[in-house]
Amino acid sequence: MKKIFNKTVILAVAFLLLASCDGMMDVHKEYIEGGELIYAPKIDSLNFIAGKERILFEFRLYNSPNVKTVDVYWNSKQDSMIIPVSPTSGLDSFYVILPNMAEQSYTFDVRTTDNFGHKSLWTTDFGNSYGERYISTVSNRRIRSINLTDRAGEINWMSGGEGMVRVEVEYRAKNGEIRTVHTSANDSKTLCLDVASNSKFRYRSLFIPESLSIDTLALSWEEYETAFPGEYMFDRSDWSVVSVSDETASDGGGKNTLIDGDLGTFWHSQWDGGNAPLPHWAIIDMISPKNFFRIDIYRRAGNTDSKSVEIYIGNSADPDDASWTKIAEGQFNSGDKLTIDIPSGINTATGRYLKVFLPDSNRDPFISIAEIYFWGK
Repeated sequence: MKKIFNKTVILAVAFLLLASCDGMMDVHKEYIEGGELIYAPKIDSLNFIAGKERILFEFRLYNSPNVKTVDVYWNSKQDSMIIPVSPTSGLDSFYVILPNMAEQSYTFDVRTTDNFGHKSLWTTDFGNSYGERYISTVSNRRIRSINLTDRAGEINWMSGGEGMVRVEVEYRAKNGEIRTVHTSANDSKTLCLDVASNSKFRYRSLFIPESLSIDTLALSWEEYETAFPGEYMFDRSDWSVVSVSDETASDGGGKNTLIDGDLGTFWHSQWDGGNAPLPHWAIIDMISPKNFFRIDIYRRAGNTDSKSVEIYIGNSADPDDASWTKIAEGQFNSGDKLTIDIPSGINTATGRYLKVFLPDSNRDPFISIAEIYFWGK
């Protein structure tokens, strides 16, 4: 009786297993009808790089010689681009522009199709297109100040905004030519070489919305409200002070501070180890003759030792040369600044060297001078 029961149980279990297998076959039946399902090779890697109303589609295929097209869909697969390709059996890189992409964020679905019509599995990625809406959120770089030297107009910038890559400046040169100069967002100064005095300029900033963006987006040109000055300060960066009558350089900085652009440094007469007697002098090498109409001289801040100043032009750096020509003179009153206007009719462009001669002092025998600026027009 027990054996009969066991056989009955075994037969029941077997029947249930057969029924279960039939159900599983029903699930897979639709997928194996007509043979095994074959997929085309899936795309190896891809990237959608932002642009101005366009997107760069960058992708790679590996060991896919039979792939015929790469199919890109967006806007819920309502829009698409079918890209013909001819890959090799190695690793191949492709770059395709998706044009006329309205400014927005996109979700892209990508697959491949091979020569036999097989499709690959889908790959999904994302990308952005930018345009006027983005441009409306940024602004032109702000200008801190402008200046004019004999060599160039100088524009000093404030810090640029996020995404700014450069600034373009359009200006008029002395010969009437319109020139454009580019300045990186990392630079704080733009030089407009040979710019015409009393002329205006316009500028615009350019941005990239993403670090790998294929396009820069330019703002509209903006004219600066203030023109370059009609008078300019000479650039003294390659000038030098070749000699002085005497000095104590330990606390003021020495003779080279006369043209270093820093009113906090100064040249003063010798007092360490003995006071040097009047007169005192300094000779400046201007590299070439210069036509200037005014000189601004600053004595040491808060120090009134310096009194009278005489200016000479010559072609020899020898302070005792007989060919020095006196062109102007002046005397400090109150304050630290002395402006000496060159009399009309005097041509300053007759010598390479300039001698600053200090014959007297308000506290004999001491003098101190911080800076000397030269002006032309």
